[in-house]
Amino acid sequence: MYLKSDQKKHQKIPTYGAAPYIYITILVPNLTGLLLSQSVLESGLLKGGFKDLFYLIGFLLMFVAARIQWLSGVKSFISTSIQTSELKTTGIYARTRNPIYFSWWLSSIGITLTIHNVWLLLLIPIQWVLLTVVIRITDEKWLYELHGEAYKDYCARVNRWIPIKKIK
Repeated sequence: MYLKSDQKKHQKIPTYGAAPYIYITILVPNLTGLLLSQSVLESGLLKGGFKDLFYLIGFLLMFVAARIQWLSGVKSFISTSIQTSELKTTGIYARTRNPIYFSWWLSSIGITLTIHNVWLLLLIPIQWVLLTVVIRITDEKWLYELHGEAYKDYCARVNRWIPIKKIK
């Protein structure tokens, strides 16, 4: 559905965007994995040095995720952009279109690693696919309807997830 320009002036994206769906996509598999690690998936639990390595990497990823969350939420004043339906393309949003969701996914990977169960590593690509699908049918659709070509150009310049310069 394409909006006429006079409709766009009054159009607002949903305040929480895809957040409720993202929480479900991330939390349910992690909680399920945590519970199953104590029973059915117990054979995948790591011991010794690998366990420590998983803890270290997991906590490091959670720290990086918290930093990205701060940059994308607090420092960029994203709530103001959401309220005014402004397309945010500066700051961390010049590097990734979804830094908040990316930080949640990084946190999820961190949590998965701190559970130190190799079977749960299978969750990482599954969550990546689910998150991509949810974002495409929610936030990206809403933003394209609201901003049209400006959003399309932004998508061409900036990665959906990983905050690195897009390879042309």
